[in-house]
Amino acid sequence: MNMSSEIRPARRKILIADDAFDSRQLLSRLLRQFVDADIHEARNGLLASQEYRMTRPQLVFLDIDMPERDGMEVLKEIRQEQPDAFVVMVTGFSAVEKVQEAIALGVGGFVVKPYSAQRILDVLHKYVAETGDTELLRGD
Repeated sequence: MNMSSEIRPARRKILIADDAFDSRQLLSRLLRQFVDADIHEARNGLLASQEYRMTRPQLVFLDIDMPERDGMEVLKEIRQEQPDAFVVMVTGFSAVEKVQEAIALGVGGFVVKPYSAQRILDVLHKYVAETGDTELLRGD
């Protein structure tokens, strides 16, 4: 019997929800530099909700403006199911009302496009600091 497979923690999961293919690809590439996790993607808010329920990711990058359901609607759904989920809002612009609403709903952070590796790393360090989940980051 292989003992190591029994005590190995489940692989971490990250969900990227963004209607822009290029943005999803770039964020996915940046994340792979820093994390040891399965990365799931959704191209609209409806698929983001479904993917969230199926995968239960530890970390979610959620675009504010998406078709089907916007990021704020998806954030509210996530909060109903898992109040302490770590969600990072992604936006190409920052509408003050949406930022304030997201803060009121307890988001873990904001990332403004275009992405920078340093900003993604900052958000990942904030995730680790707030959750204590050091398994997410690569040990390179």
